[in-house]
Amino acid sequence: MRFTKSILMTALFALILGTASASTNPETNSARTEIKKLIEKADLADNIKSDVIVNVKFMVNSNNEIIIISTDHKNLDSGIKSTLNYKKLKSSDMEVNMTYTLPVSLKK
Repeated sequence: MRFTKSILMTALFALILGTASASTNPETNSARTEIKKLIEKADLADNIKSDVIVNVKFMVNSNNEIIIISTDHKNLDSGIKSTLNYKKLKSSDMEVNMTYTLPVSLKK
């Protein structure tokens, strides 16, 4: 009985400690948030006629810079590349030299 009570108290303590240390907003310092802010500053929506979703393939190099590999929208390709290519990220939650695809939604 004493052993079971001890295990239950330990599990409860671990649960409370884990909950207390959890972040309330996990996206505040993420690379996704940084990329979103860079795209918003560029104001690429002026170059489109209707709402569009552009898939951007990119990777992060060892200097924590974004390297754009390709996009699936040829009219916005150069704008996205000039906006994001070689921009340094503050967050380090991206794996180096791994290819990522980020869908970017642009609304007119």
